[in-house]
Amino acid sequence: MPVMALPGVTLFPNALLPLFIFEPRYQEMLASVLAGDRIFAVGMVRPDTGEESVFPVAGAGLVRACVGQPDGTSQLILQGLARVELTDFEQKDPYLIGRARPLATVIDDEEACQGLRRELQDICTGLVSRGIELPETFVNAVGEMSDPSTLGDLFAQHLVRDPIAAQEILSEPGLSRRLRKLVGTLRREWQQFPS
Repeated sequence: MPVMALPGVTLFPNALLPLFIFEPRYQEMLASVLAGDRIFAVGMVRPDTGEESVFPVAGAGLVRACVGQPDGTSQLILQGLARVELTDFEQKDPYLIGRARPLATVIDDEEACQGLRRELQDICTGLVSRGIELPETFVNAVGEMSDPSTLGDLFAQHLVRDPIAAQEILSEPGLSRRLRKLVGTLRREWQQFPS
């Protein structure tokens, strides 16, 4: 799977990520992707390596819309499909291509997951009641969602400010552990709620 290596960016399942493609290597990658299955991964660049290596868990996405410009740049919308674990990079130049296997979500504690889903919905209500502007479509979706995994991914994509915390949440396969990390991160970052 081709991989776009970006600093400080994660792609969660079901999320929509707007991207501006301007580097020649990614213009080449995009042309190849559009001629094929329209899927590539977004991998966060590891800040601790001093080189362009990515964390082993990334978000695979499908190009939903793409508008090319006369100068070769493109604006696109990538929709997250799944978490993937990247291994065995068979190509590094001009862009990364690695083996990708789906990283399945493990429902480790259904009761805890439902409780954490309700806690996330309460956090959304709390943010809105404190005057924090959230898109109406986000607030409506939060109120209607019954799947804790999808809800958690929505919150992580839109409300987690720290890129490393978002990467840790993306990388956690156990759903209750993932949601606990998410709730802890939101409480810490927004400082709106007691711990």
